[in-house]
Amino acid sequence: MTDDSPQVRGILIPACIAALLASFLVGCESAVSTLAPAGQAAADIAWITWVMLGGGALLTILMSALWLHASYHGRVQPLRWSEQRILISGGVLLPLVVIVLLLIYGVRSGQSMLPVGTPDLTVRAIGHQWWWQFEYVGPDGQIVRVANELHLPVNARVDVLVASVDVIHSFWVPALAGKLDAIPGRSHTLRLIPTRTGRLVGQCAEFCGAGHAHMRFEVIVHEAEAFADWLHAAALASSDSGNGVIAP
Repeated sequence: MTDDSPQVRGILIPACIAALLASFLVGCESAVSTLAPAGQAAADIAWITWVMLGGGALLTILMSALWLHASYHGRVQPLRWSEQRILISGGVLLPLVVIVLLLIYGVRSGQSMLPVGTPDLTVRAIGHQWWWQFEYVGPDGQIVRVANELHLPVNARVDVLVASVDVIHSFWVPALAGKLDAIPGRSHTLRLIPTRTGRLVGQCAEFCGAGHAHMRFEVIVHEAEAFADWLHAAALASSDSGNGVIAP
């Protein structure tokens, strides 16, 4: 059996595909992975990612099978479809169906990140070079400012008002939702709905200078009662802080 025999190729092609998939799946459970969702919007993004990956794999297998058939059996057992039928089916109908389905689901998924309805909590996220400031309204109406820690109640609709005081940043918590730019002089709103408690990682996703790589922050999702207790304690700590900002 030579190295270019059909049997060898039949083994190498699946092996290469499996190796690529394995390398892709290694990072799925990372703290900054979009494929380990902890929020409603992130779950929608992860689902469409898996659908596109599966669809791409099926199309790859189909095209590989057609290629192998044409290479080794085309003259003996030619396909019974006409060229026109193949072109219309594979070049028009299939892409049209795929694009329409992706568009429908994409619009639906995008709605989950829009601030529709009254939020349960509103937080301001302000980008600085090179750290994040989060502002809450305390129990007595005072402003509570926290550096590099975003605290959220689980299963609550949270509107994050994203802004910047210097250059363009980008607010992103991969496990919760998509990213949103922080632009000086503007305020954009991102809806987050955490679905499980725990610690997550957020980061700036827009190059913003020499310290960009270190512009990360921690996201802590609490049960509702635990979040209320934290906010009360943070309000007391904020009043005692010299500059009004609580450092983690």
